[in-house]
Amino acid sequence: YFYGPTESVGVGCEGHMNFKHQMLQIDVCALGPLRITNALYKGGLLLEGKSKVIIITSQAGSCEWRLTQNPVPKPGEQFDGNYGHHMSRAACNIMGVILSQELKAANIPVCMLHPGFNRTAMTQKYAHIWDIEGAVEPHIG
Repeated sequence: YFYGPTESVGVGCEGHMNFKHQMLQIDVCALGPLRITNALYKGGLLLEGKSKVIIITSQAGSCEWRLTQNPVPKPGEQFDGNYGHHMSRAACNIMGVILSQELKAANIPVCMLHPGFNRTAMTQKYAHIWDIEGAVEPHIG
């Protein structure tokens, strides 16, 4: 529910700076996995040496990926930084690293998985890099 026509409305920052929506993305994508893991741990459901934590994240949180995905626009071109999505994924990635350090003492590994780059309506605006970045059809992966 984070993608839709509102993410690309307008030219310049004033067209896509929905801070309430961006905070919701950070709350769900970055703090959500942390809250769930915390509840499982405090509830005694993460067993030392037996449990594993898997976090689904995205390369969208990579600073380097942003330069590949969205080169600097030419003057007058529309640019949608999709700030909330990418900030939430960067926060999720660092949260996973910190969480793995914390749970290491309990012998509970944390693994962060990036599901891949698929050719879908959601990623259509990145069609120009589908081949470069190895995007696949959804039925493949």
